[in-house]
Amino acid sequence: MLNKSRPFSFNCGLSSKHKFLYLIHGSYINTPSSGGFVLPMVIASGLILMIGALILSMRSFSGLRGAIRQSQGTKAEEIAETGANMIIQELNQNYPYLLVVDCEVTNNSASEQMEPPECEEGWESYELDETNPIGKCAQRQDLPNEINEFRKLLYQPVGKGYYRLRSYEFLGDRIQGGTAIIQVQGQLRHGAADDQKITSSAVLEKEITIVPKCCDLAPFQTCNSSQGWSYGLATETIALQTGDIIDEDPDVSISGANVHCSSCNEPPTDKCIGWSDAGQMIPLARREACRNGVDITEDMVGVIDGERTSGSIDIPEAPTWNTERWGDPEPFTIGYDPFRPDRGYYAPKITHANQEGPHPNIDGCYTEITNSKKTTHCRIKTISASSQSKLDIDPGDGDIRFYVEGSTINLSGDHFIIPDDAKFGQFAIFGGASTWESAHEKFKSWGKGDKSLNFSGSGEINAFLHMPYFNINFSGGECWRPLIVRGAAITNGWNSTGDCAQIQVPTNASTTICDTYSVCSTTSNKTNNDMEFAAIGTKRWDYVQLQP
Repeated sequence: MLNKSRPFSFNCGLSSKHKFLYLIHGSYINTPSSGGFVLPMVIASGLILMIGALILSMRSFSGLRGAIRQSQGTKAEEIAETGANMIIQELNQNYPYLLVVDCEVTNNSASEQMEPPECEEGWESYELDETNPIGKCAQRQDLPNEINEFRKLLYQPVGKGYYRLRSYEFLGDRIQGGTAIIQVQGQLRHGAADDQKITSSAVLEKEITIVPKCCDLAPFQTCNSSQGWSYGLATETIALQTGDIIDEDPDVSISGANVHCSSCNEPPTDKCIGWSDAGQMIPLARREACRNGVDITEDMVGVIDGERTSGSIDIPEAPTWNTERWGDPEPFTIGYDPFRPDRGYYAPKITHANQEGPHPNIDGCYTEITNSKKTTHCRIKTISASSQSKLDIDPGDGDIRFYVEGSTINLSGDHFIIPDDAKFGQFAIFGGASTWESAHEKFKSWGKGDKSLNFSGSGEINAFLHMPYFNINFSGGECWRPLIVRGAAITNGWNSTGDCAQIQVPTNASTTICDTYSVCSTTSNKTNNDMEFAAIGTKRWDYVQLQP
């Protein structure tokens, strides 16, 4: 029972702190014990702060490490780019003949990344001798005798690292040029000089344009007359007989109708004395000086307007079909192809496509467009045409080029293979080594002199005939309506058995052949050409994954 004589007290046993709170608020506050709840809260808050600080610290460290890696990668890329530029500059300045030669590096494994690159089957084995069609201009260097000296050019220190060539591949031909793909590795290193490690690596791949150029001139500058192609006819053998090599303009001051026969004896210095090895009946060098009443349109004689030379020269190899750039279509026959009876007699009109690429109407042709000029390349198997089956070629403002893979071309009758109002340099026939064959047609086995262009009747070819694998045979013809090649020819053999078969050389043939087809003059003792190559720009570049 309660003791009603004593009032109930709420502050008994309170501490002075609790009493103070009661006095302020007029009531008591029931505060928890400091040992029961506050301490865990303090500990939890501390842990949260500590974990947050740790996470921030880890993020900061990760970000710092990522920034370091990014910086190292950027430096490796800069080293690779510097190295690629240095290698290309070195080739341009001192070794431009290597721009059209592959360098397949053979020591690219992971354990060999810090060794100079080796390409024994490419650049290192190249020799400047008569077996190679590309020589060097006078201001260029020979490859060092000590091959390790050359390898140093491809593996050099840059800043805190090294650049290293991984590969060089040329895609094109040694007449027209093409493109090259170069891969250079940039290596960022650290450590003592005798114990370095690669900390970051980047491989740059660049596709560069390779163009032919004349010695002592910038790319695309016109070769002067002394550097143009020197001959109206250059051949290994010749039987001129009643044929002529004359200037289209008889009043030209300097004749372009020069003839070189590699297997002939040295011609006499007197131009009016016969050159018997050339098979001429009456070999005249200059109609004006040696005419004596002879009229080449009426009398059965052979006439050469220009100079006659003999001996070994650089007969340039003919361009071949460029599979890398134009694909690998089956060549087509102009005429009847027994292996394609479905086509019957096939003679499409050869024109340009509207856009660059494979011709939409002629399988085997490819149109390129450079500075709005169109060049159409056609891969031809064989040609058989006559007056009744005339071949129609329309180069427009561009030019058309045939690459003959087969072994024969037969032209007969009153045949004009290209309109006579076209300019010289708008049509060429290339007859070099074959790049295609089938199970039944083994074209690749044909060598120089095994192929033939047979021209009979009384017609005209307005073309540059660059055909060192072909013998060109003339037969028939009449003096009032002769067989004519209006242009120039490079052949294995020239045989004129008909009456009044002529090469009529245009006045501008020398420079046109050099500028349009990159065939320019050579030295008389077959040492080096007056042409070289230059890398002029980047078509594509990217960083690629390092391959072991």
